[in-house]
Amino acid sequence: MKKTDVYQQIAREVLQAVGGKDNVKQVSHCMTRLRFILNDESIPNKDEIKKIEGVAGVVQSGGQYQVIIGPQVSSVFNELDSMLPSNISEKSEPQETDKKPVKKNFQYYLSAVMGTLAGCMTPLIPVLLCVGILKALVAVLGPQLLGVITEENSLYILFTFVGDAGFYFLPVFVGYTASKKFEMNPLMGMFFGAILVHPALIQMATAKTTFHVYGIPAVAQNYSSTIIPIILTIWIASYVEKFFQKHTPDTLKVFGVPLATLFIMLPLELCLFGPLGSFLGKYICNGIITLYDVAGPVAVAIVAATFGLLVMTGMHTVLMVFLFTTFPTLGYDGFIMPAILCFSWAGAGVTLSCFVKFKDVKKKQLTMSYFITWLLGGVGEPLLYGLNIPYKTPLYASVIAGFISGFLGGILGLKAYVLNPANGIYGLTAFLAGPNRNYIILGIVLVASVVIGFITMWFMKLDENLG
Repeated sequence: MKKTDVYQQIAREVLQAVGGKDNVKQVSHCMTRLRFILNDESIPNKDEIKKIEGVAGVVQSGGQYQVIIGPQVSSVFNELDSMLPSNISEKSEPQETDKKPVKKNFQYYLSAVMGTLAGCMTPLIPVLLCVGILKALVAVLGPQLLGVITEENSLYILFTFVGDAGFYFLPVFVGYTASKKFEMNPLMGMFFGAILVHPALIQMATAKTTFHVYGIPAVAQNYSSTIIPIILTIWIASYVEKFFQKHTPDTLKVFGVPLATLFIMLPLELCLFGPLGSFLGKYICNGIITLYDVAGPVAVAIVAATFGLLVMTGMHTVLMVFLFTTFPTLGYDGFIMPAILCFSWAGAGVTLSCFVKFKDVKKKQLTMSYFITWLLGGVGEPLLYGLNIPYKTPLYASVIAGFISGFLGGILGLKAYVLNPANGIYGLTAFLAGPNRNYIILGIVLVASVVIGFITMWFMKLDENLG
């Protein structure tokens, strides 16, 4: 069977299992998952979906019904997209169903906030991977390490400004992804993001001058590389746009809706949500720095131990929000990325231990395929959903080994100097900068994490009948 036929079959079976096209309000994908917003989440049967060949697992979180596919998710999504109405992503009103009302407690709202942040940040991963690797190449090839190229070299200059562009124009990118999340015109979302990084505004921020919007005083700030101000702006702008879509005559909608939305949102963006988002960003940043200062290695250990659980809920991408608040302030990260690295490589040790312990040849082959997919493909979900969860003890071993490895990384002071959320061997590029001492620590932590993971799993029972 051709690969396209396989992807088409997976897409067809998944669509049928989630209730068909009439039950799909929205669908998107990240690096490994199909992310559905369904009219009725009670229709799909998790156990039946998990039986579909090509599906690694199912997660319900943040108002999304997530079907884990793996590295080939984009190909499956393309087939799925062809089976759905062209305007499926623009539907805003759910169809009539017998769905029971959801109890809106604190957990519900927290899940909604986390789901929104994840929905805004997940699509950015390909861009972040590209710019992270480019900046890592500059750090490795430049005078900081190997000295192969100088700062005047054209390749050094090229990779530097292209890498910086990915972070500098972050409000524009998030303006697009947030608009898709809040069902707003994405080009208007990008426009609002561009306003925040216009050179005139940044010049006023540098000069610490005040300007006025319709007579309302506004303090100019540098919003480049920020995400919270634009998310707040697009959230409210989506309601404003929907209001004008509903009340504007059809003959005036083409220019009336975007223009009216712009006029209303300018003072809100520049006088309220921009400064408020910047304040919240600094508050979050200071909170994370304080947590690390107080708890130190224990804080790193806790994140390293629980990161797999965050992946299971689909909320791991929210950690990028924290990185984007602390990284520009400190210029490095000694908390989140070291913790993820420790969890990841400790999990690799657990996987290798399982490979040795398995007696069934097919299980050995599958386990090694999970390891290679993680190492060379940078995708860990197949390992998590194909090995850790079904057999249970590998998951426990990953938590224990992650905690120990994270504590070690925290004590030694491992730091990431390049903002790069990649996994597998690509994740190492985040640490390829800084003082030479950091490279030594990186080597120690990597070897120790793998060994700790291997030994921890070796002393645990592995029941092959559970798989």
